[in-house]
Amino acid sequence: MKSLEKNIVVRTFLLYKNFWKPFAVVLVLSLLAQLITAFSPFMQGKTIDALLAKQFVLAAKFIGVVFLLNATSDILLGWIRGRYEIQNIDNETDRYISIFSLKKLFNFSIGQHTNEHSGIKLSTVNKGKNSLFSFIDQTLYQILPNALQIIVSLGALLIFDFRIGIIALFFVSFYIWISHRRNKKAFSSILELRTKRQGQSKTENEIYRNISLVISESQEQKTADEFHEVFESNDNHQKSFWSRYYNIFYAHRTIMYLGQYFCIGLGLYLITLGLHTPGSFVALVGWVGGVFGNIQMIMNIMRNMMFQMADIKKYFDLIDTTPAIDPNTNGRKIDPLIGSIEFKNVSFAYPSRRSSLDEEKESFDEEKDEDHAIENVSFSIEAGSKVGFVGKSGSGKSTIISLIKRYYDTASGEILIDGVPLTEINLNWLRKNIGNVEQKVDLFDRSVKDNIMFSLEKGDIDTMNNKLTDVIKDSSLEEFVSKLKEHGLETLIGEGGIKVSGGERQRIGIARALIKNPKILILDEATSSLDAHNEKLIHDAINKSAIGRTTIIVAHRLSTVRDADKIFVVDEGKIIAEGKHEKLIDSCPEYANLVKNQVF
Repeated sequence: MKSLEKNIVVRTFLLYKNFWKPFAVVLVLSLLAQLITAFSPFMQGKTIDALLAKQFVLAAKFIGVVFLLNATSDILLGWIRGRYEIQNIDNETDRYISIFSLKKLFNFSIGQHTNEHSGIKLSTVNKGKNSLFSFIDQTLYQILPNALQIIVSLGALLIFDFRIGIIALFFVSFYIWISHRRNKKAFSSILELRTKRQGQSKTENEIYRNISLVISESQEQKTADEFHEVFESNDNHQKSFWSRYYNIFYAHRTIMYLGQYFCIGLGLYLITLGLHTPGSFVALVGWVGGVFGNIQMIMNIMRNMMFQMADIKKYFDLIDTTPAIDPNTNGRKIDPLIGSIEFKNVSFAYPSRRSSLDEEKESFDEEKDEDHAIENVSFSIEAGSKVGFVGKSGSGKSTIISLIKRYYDTASGEILIDGVPLTEINLNWLRKNIGNVEQKVDLFDRSVKDNIMFSLEKGDIDTMNNKLTDVIKDSSLEEFVSKLKEHGLETLIGEGGIKVSGGERQRIGIARALIKNPKILILDEATSSLDAHNEKLIHDAINKSAIGRTTIIVAHRLSTVRDADKIFVVDEGKIIAEGKHEKLIDSCPEYANLVKNQVF
């Protein structure tokens, strides 16, 4: 456990290594403030001695010095440090970690994002970011200043009276040792508490996301009772742990009180012996408080930081996940891209992944192959042709498409684009040359135009504005756009595209795919769940879009693929037939049955 804690702390500071200069400035300012603060008790003691000697003018001067010291420490240095932190640390570190986290998640394959619970993933990143910031914030602004004050106050006590200084040093060292042992033992339990709390949060998110379902099925009481059981189980566990922890914590704290007042008592005894002045008692109390008060404060802070370390550990577990797909950033870029596709004996099984964030703490990378989704699949698609994939649900159609887009890598066999193995192609370049329309098109809470233009790089947006009209026409969006009279293409479509219909959503998706003029266009069940009018519009859009590019259509409806150059029939992970509609009707019973029952 010690190595785990140390690793988290070291990694946290390494993550912020680019900010070591600003942190060093803050450290220096804090040290100056603590040195000044430690000198104040000495001057206060001198003030008391002056008053006892009836040297009121001298006492006033000493008070003036104390005022200047405290004003310099609390106001001037505090103002300088606060301004410096705002300009160089606060927003800068938050922005750095946010971008760093986002880029790490972008490295994961789409398959990994699909297999990971999005709510847990987002919660892990947000809690990790907040805990990282709090960890650094508390280290810089609470632990370091308090630790510096302890060191300075110990130094002052050793100078004031070596005996008192040694006793204070002993009690502080002993308390640090027992507190470290206490917190080290508690850390594993805190990790467990964090995991249970995460499961509770997951349950809560699931309920809120499906609250309409709960109400429509009149299951409010049952759902509330189930949620109560989750809370009750976690609460009982937490109560048991914290009861044990606080018994030990306050037993240790009692030792510190004994040490603190032993030092004060010894100081009083030495004053009665005439070894120190009465005024020095004020300085003694100030320095002893600076030692024992701050050490207890640090240990309280570190107790809270253990929760942060638990969240940081989960955050590191997530960002340390090995990307399942090598993006091959130095890979080939086919020029010119023609668009032919070939599968050679391709097999693939979806891995049964356990999240890196679940209760069993399994690795995100651990895999256990399930039954093969596709097995020994071979076929070829000519450049510029329009092909369809049909079959019952779960037959392997979408798996084939996911492999073409390289959401996953094959278990065996090879996929070729224009004769080049898929794994040798620069993945980012490949996806920029593939137009993709999913069954449910994802949309941002932005304008219609922004959603269409999303697939373009910033530098390409202005140059493509003149082609936007053609794209809108080819995607059968003209009627929809004509209704947007007030703001036109700048009309906002709401969160998740809530202000557009299913058919409009699909056609915006087609427009987004076409605006980058891809050589390969993939439509994965783009007409499912649409009415006849919208299906006709989508069908017209597909026919216009297919011109001059390789078009692949996964369909549940006959009308979408019956005019395709070739139709592949998929059943139980294999291609069982291929050909035109008329041929397959007569030669493939499975296809004829699909047509008869209109499954696709």
